[in-house]
Amino acid sequence: MDKRIKAIYQEEAAWGTRWLYEKGFSPSGDSGDVSVRDPETGLIYISAALSSIPRPYKNNGDCKAQDMAILDIDGNSYSPWASETIEAPMHLAIYRARPDVQAIVHTHAQWSSVFAIAHMDLPLTLAEHYVNLGGAIRCAEYGPAGSQLIADNVAKALGKNNAVIMANHGAVTVGATMHEAYKNTYFLENICQKVIFAKLLGSVHEVREEDVLDESLK
Repeated sequence: MDKRIKAIYQEEAAWGTRWLYEKGFSPSGDSGDVSVRDPETGLIYISAALSSIPRPYKNNGDCKAQDMAILDIDGNSYSPWASETIEAPMHLAIYRARPDVQAIVHTHAQWSSVFAIAHMDLPLTLAEHYVNLGGAIRCAEYGPAGSQLIADNVAKALGKNNAVIMANHGAVTVGATMHEAYKNTYFLENICQKVIFAKLLGSVHEVREEDVLDESLK
């Protein structure tokens, strides 16, 4: 095994993958994926394609550290024991565009998927949205799963924010750690739900970035 491979990141990617199932972000049990980047070596530890894991499994909740795939930023594999998730090109595109990002969570979660189906951006409505996710969250244009097109669309729509919606697909959140990326997943779901309910009650009133920035600094 390559000496640069670190067990701590294999385990981080593994519990991140398990959480997709355990936290209800993977309705089918095998959808969604996560990754974490070692800032020292640049190696990326990512959910494996479940079909490539050489043992019986039921869903993402069964994944273990030794099942995780490992890539470099160019997509070269360091894990002959498993193939990476089909969405690996998207993870790599985000890491290339965002040197500050060290973890990525891709979900098929309930409330963000409503925006994905509607091809709608998530407007900026709350200070906590701005503090945790950035400005208005864009819905990336559709692309086939696993394609370079969807990878490029998502990386572009993400911009400097910490979340992006994927048209007719799901959502992605990012962070400096896996815990932070998941915290942003929870914020995204919570705010999507609130905005949907606000629309049912009447109107959604947006706020300007400069206004919530002033509020967050108080």
